[in-house]
Amino acid sequence: MNQKAVERQDNVLRSFARRIDPSDAGAHNNLGVFYFKKGLIEDAIERFRVALELDPKMTVAQRNLEIAYTETGYYDREVAELRERLRQDPEERDARWELGRAHATLGQYEAAISEFTKLLAHWPNDIATITQLGLAEKQRGNLDAATEWFEKAVELEPESTVGHFYLGEVLYNRGQQAEALEALTRATELNPDNAEVHYLIAFLLGETGRHEEARAATKRAIQLNPSFGRAQTNLSLERYVGDRKSGPFKLPGDKDSELDERGAIAHMKLGQAFREQGYYNDALREYRLALDQGEDRCGVLHATAEVHLLKGEHGAAIDLYETLVGEEPGVAKLWNERGVVLHQLGQADEAIASYRTAIELEPDYALALNNLAVTLAQAGDIEEAISRFKSAISAVGSLVIPRLNLGLLFLKSRRLHFALQVYQQILTFDQRSALTWNGLGLVLLELGRAEDARNAFARAVENGPEFAEGHYNLSFVLSALGNYDDALRSVTRAQTLDPYYVPQKFRLAIDLQLADPMVTVVPDISADVEASAAGAEFEIDSGVIDEIFAELAPVQPPVAPVAEDSYALAREYLNKGLLDLSAAEVARSIARGGDPVEAAVLTGTIYAKQGLYGEAQERFREARQRSPERVDAYLGEFAALLALDRGGQALDDAEILAARYPDDVEVKVMLARVRLASRDPAGALGVLNEARTRAPQRADIFRLEGDILVGMDDLTAACQAYQHALALDPKLTGLQYALGQIYERREDWSGAEAAYREALNAVPTHSEAAVALANLFVKRDRPRVAVDLLVDILAVCPSDRNALFALGRALFRDDHIDEALQAFERLVAYDDTNVEALFYMGVGLARRRHFTQAVATWRRVIALDPASSAAQRARRHIRSATDLKQIFSHEAT
Repeated sequence: MNQKAVERQDNVLRSFARRIDPSDAGAHNNLGVFYFKKGLIEDAIERFRVALELDPKMTVAQRNLEIAYTETGYYDREVAELRERLRQDPEERDARWELGRAHATLGQYEAAISEFTKLLAHWPNDIATITQLGLAEKQRGNLDAATEWFEKAVELEPESTVGHFYLGEVLYNRGQQAEALEALTRATELNPDNAEVHYLIAFLLGETGRHEEARAATKRAIQLNPSFGRAQTNLSLERYVGDRKSGPFKLPGDKDSELDERGAIAHMKLGQAFREQGYYNDALREYRLALDQGEDRCGVLHATAEVHLLKGEHGAAIDLYETLVGEEPGVAKLWNERGVVLHQLGQADEAIASYRTAIELEPDYALALNNLAVTLAQAGDIEEAISRFKSAISAVGSLVIPRLNLGLLFLKSRRLHFALQVYQQILTFDQRSALTWNGLGLVLLELGRAEDARNAFARAVENGPEFAEGHYNLSFVLSALGNYDDALRSVTRAQTLDPYYVPQKFRLAIDLQLADPMVTVVPDISADVEASAAGAEFEIDSGVIDEIFAELAPVQPPVAPVAEDSYALAREYLNKGLLDLSAAEVARSIARGGDPVEAAVLTGTIYAKQGLYGEAQERFREARQRSPERVDAYLGEFAALLALDRGGQALDDAEILAARYPDDVEVKVMLARVRLASRDPAGALGVLNEARTRAPQRADIFRLEGDILVGMDDLTAACQAYQHALALDPKLTGLQYALGQIYERREDWSGAEAAYREALNAVPTHSEAAVALANLFVKRDRPRVAVDLLVDILAVCPSDRNALFALGRALFRDDHIDEALQAFERLVAYDDTNVEALFYMGVGLARRRHFTQAVATWRRVIALDPASSAAQRARRHIRSATDLKQIFSHEAT
């Protein structure tokens, strides 16, 4: 495959990230696995990171990220690059932020907290950093410290729904339910669109017995974030580690002396929570602990059996169910689930007997009636299967599973008119059932109604975007109709969901212990049903089909009421550096009817903060085209172009914007940056002077002015600009280094030394300032002071190449040749193409009269970079070394 084809394939693969639900952590994780297998390592790591930001306790994504990091060396490279950026500029907030997040993502919370604490030293009231410190402390189990950080966040931003949510969550984890509910309620008052808050409130209310309110809160959460309805999101149920060193686990708030009524099912409840979220291994661990602690034995065994059933571990499940039905033979539910396991194991007769026992115990048990009917259908007893399906429907009229199974049985037995009636009945009360529309499409295909079948399959994939069979069937019928382009698109989509076509199967059903939802278990054995002659020649009135499509218009899902500012929550996440949560919230807000222009601006800002400047520029341009008055869209696009080194392309638009808004300081500052990128520093200074007049207290304007003046070689004016900036914001320690550089160029040695020392006093690890000061000491004939300073820097960062180089030169100057050679050898070990280091190695070798080795080292310099100044000096030294070698050889003789 040629390079262009590879790039095109990679672009197609990367486009999948835009198609999945941005709020679905599981989808991001699965896409990351797919990317990893395809060799798109950085993309895979990004998906795992997104999954973990959306669901911090998603252990499978955590493990996937660790594997991707460690097996590829990506983490070590990333940390090294970030540390190098911080070495060059200790003030770079983004690099330290990313380093802290990288540590936190891998669970290295102490290292993460160290980096965020350093950020807080520079920006003591930065909400984003405070939030990250709270999250890191919570993740490592220090709930007291986490509470303090979140309380500080709420104190600084009392109107923050995110701050109140995090505070409520950690209070909940500590067992302070009343305080937690108060904080969470306040969060919903501040922003009723915060789905996470409603979901956690539902969990809290359920624990306190307020089930009706809990159901209402759950419904609201799912309206706001449909992914909650597909898979339970982790609620950060953590063990309270506090000061407890040993003893049985207790939920926060339990009595210390012994387990009370609530504590008696502590592990069991936590296991249930894990199971509902799909974390089956965690659930099994908690159930084992529950047995060890003497919790309800039968209940724990039953819950364990259900998890093994859900995991497909049928051998382990059947052993437990045999024990359970032996101890509790009068429980219909146990016999039904035992039958499901036997069914999956292919033991049909034993499964039928187990289902019949359940029905004998509870004649109207709809799930057992359904499961018995499925087994009978597979065994060829069609008439009794039909009867049992009808009994299940009569027992619970709202239950869809037996209706779907009955429709499928009629379809497979070619009783098409009955199948059509069943599917039509389901659609009267559930018009969004993808399985129903798919079954209807199959019936219509059997009837030769390809156009109508296409419409039915289209409804199936519309209501079930992840339903692979629907996409396959749609592609088949489109191909039969001659629409090959759309057929190709449909089959491609189907293959991304499931590489194999699996025809619709009958479904078994169980009702989960201690939980409301019902789950379906698809049997491994598909039913082979003999076709009945009845209905083979069946012809249907076209009016029936028209009625289905005309009168049963798809019902839209309930839309939650939208807050006055539908993007407020997304903006909060963005301001706190939670970019993936912000992106997910933007997607949900626009789906609820939010302003697309605001969505484009926010998405562009998110992309820019992620370093995806091309994507950012596209979103900002989209926003300004839709709404030309959005100044922030223009500024965002200009900033993205500057980051892409294409600032000159923004010049005309920036000039027009500045003329339209002559009093906007941000517009003027941006125009200055664009003019500078367009190689017009004088024009940039002119507009900066106007901006400074309107905003005399902005240090960043003076700093930018100083940078431009340095480039114009006006050192006096640049010095004044930097000093103004420092007077306004003394924390801009990087400017002290810049001032030192100016003083050196002006040969003001004492001023340069003072500036470098100020930079080091503010940030002792400021490597560039230390190296500059050391070089200044060497220049001023104080090499020993330089050596001591550089040794201190290298003790912190042994691989600092600039410091190693400066140390080697200082040692040469101090006449410590062997030590200097060691410094240059260390440097070459890190970078064997560093021609300056190699040149000085040759000098050291020559001073030790190792002329042959010195000449070989200088020839290496010439081979690496023939046009460099180091190569020119090496040529001269080679001639001198050759002469000296001859002289010393004659002396020796």
